[in-house]
Amino acid sequence: GPLLILAGAGSGKTKVLTTRIAYMIQNGVRPRNILAVTFTNKAAKEIQSRLQRALGEEFAKDIWASTFHSMCVRILRRECDAIGYDRSFAIYDTDDQKRVLTTIIKNNKLDEKVFDVRGVASAIGRAKDNLQTPRMYAVENTEDYYKSTVAEIYKQYAKQLKESNAMDFDDIIMKTVQLLQGNPDILERYQRQFHYVMADEYQDTNHAQYVLTSLLAGGYENICVVGDDDQSIYKFRGATITNILEFEGQYKNAMTIRLEQNYRSTQNILSAANELIRNN
Repeated sequence: GPLLILAGAGSGKTKVLTTRIAYMIQNGVRPRNILAVTFTNKAAKEIQSRLQRALGEEFAKDIWASTFHSMCVRILRRECDAIGYDRSFAIYDTDDQKRVLTTIIKNNKLDEKVFDVRGVASAIGRAKDNLQTPRMYAVENTEDYYKSTVAEIYKQYAKQLKESNAMDFDDIIMKTVQLLQGNPDILERYQRQFHYVMADEYQDTNHAQYVLTSLLAGGYENICVVGDDDQSIYKFRGATITNILEFEGQYKNAMTIRLEQNYRSTQNILSAANELIRNN
């Protein structure tokens, strides 16, 4: 069933996640039926390393333990023909994105100081984090000259990416959500595969990541999220702290566990930090 683990810094969030996975496998759950997602490559490698030590490489390699983006790329490479992409699609980095957007801004004879490519890329990225297509973004911003112009740039940018059989970094999760929402047979297949879905650092999930985990856990509702409700470091990337705060509302029979012991820092350090916070 749904499980919310609220844990502060140094309280053993990764330990809890990997120990729980090891326990499930030791009690008969097949590794391929477990999905564990986190944010950074470093965190994903740490989870994989701990699972290998606990279970052995043979079991650990079959667990889907990765970043959100790596997991989505894996799904898209298998299924993207359902949304009109070839499986050899390219993934554009920041330089590729800047090059395409610069060309579009110039071709539309827009003021490059007003429509700074970095600002435009950021606006488009936020739209994708919120699962807004170019049309949705345009409808919501008809009264604002800057945003309505960005909507047109977004439209042309998305068209060019599709024609080039390419996605940018922000597309990866958005396209996976669109794939699953638009193809019930594919969604059901992954829901049947993932009996258990676990998300690390859940306080840092944005709207797209929230929808994605909800979709994948929709088969069994065995979703376990681990996070710190006092801390979110990815607000600038669209992280929504309400995802963790409203978990119990979304899953009515959710169990909540708090880990309040900090194993990383001594009491002197914790007391000093808390005193600093109180006076900040």
